[in-house]
Amino acid sequence: MKLTDKQFWKFEAMMLLCGVILLCQMLVVLLCNGAEFESCNGAVLILLFPALCLYFVISGIPTWLVYKGNSWLRLAGWLYLFSAVLLIVLLLIFFYDWNTVTANIRPDNIPADEGKYFTHNEFIIMICAGWVVLLIIPVLITSYLTNRWIVDNKNALKN
Repeated sequence: MKLTDKQFWKFEAMMLLCGVILLCQMLVVLLCNGAEFESCNGAVLILLFPALCLYFVISGIPTWLVYKGNSWLRLAGWLYLFSAVLLIVLLLIFFYDWNTVTANIRPDNIPADEGKYFTHNEFIIMICAGWVVLLIIPVLITSYLTNRWIVDNKNALKN
């Protein structure tokens, strides 16, 4: 595969679409849970858009290199794997507290009789689980559309 390959750039355009679909999905989930978008929350979502697009463009590169064949489910599997692993590895490397002594210390501002609180590590694991669940729909949609747009055209040109 060359970097001038038109199919690769079409695939990367579909990865941008995957970021857009995921952002729309996040907005729907937030709106269904009663979130109100004030100036600060709206700005965070606007800044999240280029980050999601860049994230999927980066995770699309190894997916395209590994993907061989014309099955959209195989493409979805590879894209899902690389997209999920990229964020989880980054969170575990940079934010997870691997020190067993400091990992479960109760925060200072929570009273001793309060039984419910999340440690930082638990919060990171919840983010990873939520990310894995939210990622399913955009990956399936873009993999199917990619197969219809790129792979079917490639097979039609060979015949």
